[in-house]
Amino acid sequence: MAHISAAAPAAYLHKFQWTHLSERLAYEQTVLQQRLRTEVSQAKRETNFYLSNVDKSAHLEKLRKRRKQEGQQVEERTWDFSQRQTEEEIQTRKRRKSCRSQKQLEKSGQLQQQSHSNTSLLAKIFRASTAD
Repeated sequence: MAHISAAAPAAYLHKFQWTHLSERLAYEQTVLQQRLRTEVSQAKRETNFYLSNVDKSAHLEKLRKRRKQEGQQVEERTWDFSQRQTEEEIQTRKRRKSCRSQKQLEKSGQLQQQSHSNTSLLAKIFRASTAD
């Protein structure tokens, strides 16, 4: 029994056929080749993108030097990226809002007091005119 291969236990599996094994191996090989093709194409795309950016950068640098030699104003670009607010910034913004709301409450209270004085004045005026 020393000459039994590693595939011998497969012969005892119920409804096992060698075609299943060969189909499975062929499928796995095809999947592997497809995966490798996609990886290679992705690497090519990344390389081409990088090379095109290097070419663009060299072209822009050459253009910048030429304009500088000609005496034209060279425009330096700055990149502005918006970032999420930090917790501290959020808290200070909330505190400012609450301060504003307190100020608005104070203003509305003052306006109410002024309106009460105005209504009393108007009442005095119109009562006096009706009494005449």
